[in-house]
Amino acid sequence: MSDGGVVVVASHDPILVALSIGISIIAAYVARGLAERIDENRGRSWLPWLAGAAVADGVGTWSMHYTGKLALLLPVPLRFDGRLVLLSLLISIAGSGLALWIASRRTVRKRHAIGAGAVMGIVAISGLHFIAMAAMWLPGMHHRYRSPALVLLSIVAAVVISSQAVYLRSLLPRGGRTGRWRRHAIAWLRGTANPVMHYTAMAAVVFVYDDTMHHRPDGVSGVTLGIMAITVVPAMVLIAALLTSFVDRLQKQKVLLDELFEQSPQPVALMTADELIVRVNREFTRVFGYAPEEAKDRTLTELIGPEDAKGVHRRKDGSPVCVSILRVPVSIPGGQVEIYAMLSDVTARRKSEEAQREYPRRLLEAQEAVGKRIALELHDEIGQTLTSVGMMLALTPKLERAEADARITDARSILHDMTARVRNLALDLRPSILDDFGLVAALQWLIQRYSRQTNVAVEFNSTMEGERLPPDVEIAAYRIVQEALTNVARHAGETEVTVRLSLADDVLRVEIADGGIGFDSENVNSSVGVTGMQERARILGGRLTIATRPGVGTRITAELPIR
Repeated sequence: MSDGGVVVVASHDPILVALSIGISIIAAYVARGLAERIDENRGRSWLPWLAGAAVADGVGTWSMHYTGKLALLLPVPLRFDGRLVLLSLLISIAGSGLALWIASRRTVRKRHAIGAGAVMGIVAISGLHFIAMAAMWLPGMHHRYRSPALVLLSIVAAVVISSQAVYLRSLLPRGGRTGRWRRHAIAWLRGTANPVMHYTAMAAVVFVYDDTMHHRPDGVSGVTLGIMAITVVPAMVLIAALLTSFVDRLQKQKVLLDELFEQSPQPVALMTADELIVRVNREFTRVFGYAPEEAKDRTLTELIGPEDAKGVHRRKDGSPVCVSILRVPVSIPGGQVEIYAMLSDVTARRKSEEAQREYPRRLLEAQEAVGKRIALELHDEIGQTLTSVGMMLALTPKLERAEADARITDARSILHDMTARVRNLALDLRPSILDDFGLVAALQWLIQRYSRQTNVAVEFNSTMEGERLPPDVEIAAYRIVQEALTNVARHAGETEVTVRLSLADDVLRVEIADGGIGFDSENVNSSVGVTGMQERARILGGRLTIATRPGVGTRITAELPIR
């Protein structure tokens, strides 16, 4: 204060100045956190986040400026016009909202950053400051700006700092959580823009005693307003933190539920209580052919048809599919009930069950056929041959020596042929070479014999070198190759076959491939021979797969664990 008592240069309480700066930075962190949700919710409910960020930023700016007013050390108490105080708050929120809207574009260029910074610096920060100064009045004093240059500098500083904060924000990846230090820099820049502008402008202010200025009882006390400014930001921080945490949990739960629904390995339909479909997942679309928009507001019966006597429904293209349906009612708030319908495509399982039921009967039929074939061999071939030889030898004593010797020679030749047939019959039932020399030798013998009998060329490749495997594995592999070659000779119409044998990681891999006529994939498992091969692999804990299409040949692959 001058000796004449006319002009007073304002000073500030350093503690309250520091407090105002801290309030501004804290509010900037809150506003930044809410603003980031705008990008994360782009295309959905992002407007509430924009409004929340604008309120947080505007209230933070308002709190900083009025805490700064409380820091003034003057000989008279501060009073404020309540209407202008409210107007300053609204101006700050509106300016912050407009700046955030500009800064939240999908693509923010430098001109957008400068525009958003200008709105923030001129409207939200400087506009609030000058309205707040107009709202302030002192009993017996008035204020004026002694340095227009400092006032202009304060506005320019607010614009530059705000623009830089917006530009840094535009460089962050949208919807991500990376760039931690850059995020801190954004909050600090935005938080310092308010006090830099305010205290630079206040450096240009002087207070002058004026006898014409009298006390107005309807004004708001500066102390009251300052306390409000100091307390509103902590309350805002708490509310924003609780709100953000709550929304985060809701969003996380929603994302998890949505992903669980969409990633379910079986078709799922969400229905109302009267079974109108609300949504379906990707697997439902894949299995039944209906897109989500096609399925919505229709019933399951409309989409997949009623179940027939065999438990079969229909896809969109009319193809049959066996489905089991589990309906799970779920109560939701409001007393409503929705139903999760979980559908399982059991076509393959029912075919497998039917094949398993059919397999014992067909196995018995096959065993009977083998027994019948052996009986016919014994009766028609061996029995008749033995009878013929017996008759030839019975007449020998009554014949001349030369003729008797001829008959004995013929009988010996017939018996030799019969021995070969008995040996082949025994080999078909159980090849002794498999027990004596192992799988590779047995398959080489089988392939040579097979090629002679059928004129089908077989290329045999093996990475095993005399290795012996457990007997059950060797006989299973042998029978699978034997049955596959038999099917080639009967059905494939092919003159070339490839057999490959390899052993790796304690798994024997057997592959038989031909380029013949192939099979209908719908009926490939109906053959008792194929079922027998699959059963042999299953008993050993392995698997057998058949890749075939009409006109492109067949590839049978068996993987048999040896331990």
